Order: sequence, then C-alpha cells, then structure tokens
Amino acid sequence: MLVVATGGLCLGLGRLGGEAVAAARARTAADAAALAGAAEGEDTARAVAEANGGALVDFTEEGAEVQVRARVGGSEAVARAERVGAGASAGGVVGAAGLTPDMQAALARAEAALGGPVPITSGWRSPAAQRALYANRARNPFPVARPGTSAHERGEAIDVPRSFAPRLAAVGPTVGLCQPLPRTDPVHFELCRQGRA
Repeated sequence: MLVVATGGLCLGLGRLGGEAVAAARARTAADAAALAGAAEGEDTARAVAEANGGALVDFTEEGAEVQVRARVGGSEAVARAERVGAGASAGGVVGAAGLTPDMQAALARAEAALGGPVPITSGWRSPAAQRALYANRARNPFPVARPGTSAHERGEAIDVPRSFAPRLAAVGPTVGLCQPLPRTDPVHFELCRQGRA
C-alpha cells in the first residue's frame, strides 16, 4: 500500500514539475517575443516565439508598448515590453545590428560552416537594456550579467534559440565563438578570448 501511495505521489509530483516546466517555457517564449516585437515588430516576435518552441497567439502594439501572448504546449503566458532607443529592447537587438566587426566575422564563419544563417534571439544590448534585463533576472531561465559587465553590451555576444545551440556549439571553437557557461546558459555565445576555446 505504501508503494502504491509513494508511486502516486511521484506521478503527481512529476506531472506538477512538467506543468511548471511548460509554464516556464511559455514565459520564456512570451518574454523573448515581446522583446523582439518591441525591437522589430510582429513578424520578428512570431519568429522568436517559434524559435523558443512556442507560437505567437496575440500581438498588440500601443504606442511604445508591445504585449504578446505566447503558447508552448498547453501553457500560455503574456509579456509586455517597451521600445527604448532605436531598435533596442529590454533583451537587446534581435539580429546582428550593433555587433562588433570581429563578432560579425565570427558569425559569418559560423554561417559558412553550418551552411545557413545563425538565428539570433538577442545580440547587442544598450546599458539601459542590460539594466532592465538584470532587474528582471528572476524571471529569466538563464543567468543575467550585471550591467556594465555583459559581453552583449560590448557587441561581442549573442543568444540563439535553445534548439540551435548544439549546432553552433559544434562549430563554435573553430570559428571563434565560445560558450562560456554551457550548462547554465547554453544559448549564450561570445567571442573567444585568447587561450580559451
């Protein structure tokens, strides 16, 4: 009887954990889509939601504020973002704009090695965007650098969709892109420093 009760408890906890993971993935997709939408509009928001394993359910713009609803599996989440500066959002610029020439060259090498484009969900970030992201770091599934210390602020880092990260990691060291925190921040790539591959 104890085994049956324990088994039922384990199944219940597993289901609860699965629901929490799905809700977190929906929140990530919504947050990323809102930031992308604030930076570059609805089409980019849709692409970023899909790159994060979700679907864009709703997109609303009111002045500088963007609100999106994203769905991952059976979970939905709503997120809002406000446009700041020229094309920047609280998560940075989606795409290669603002990246250093060295970073753009490394990306070009990666694209040549992979035979196609590297999808960028977050690239260069302004100091204000990094501060906003850091202020909301508890909602981010990955570590967020303190403002003034992020390679994103220098234009030397990108984040890619989680599903794409293993492909980029496979060619990264040969093209000059390193993954400094592969376990805790698998989507983050930056220029390799000397002595680090």
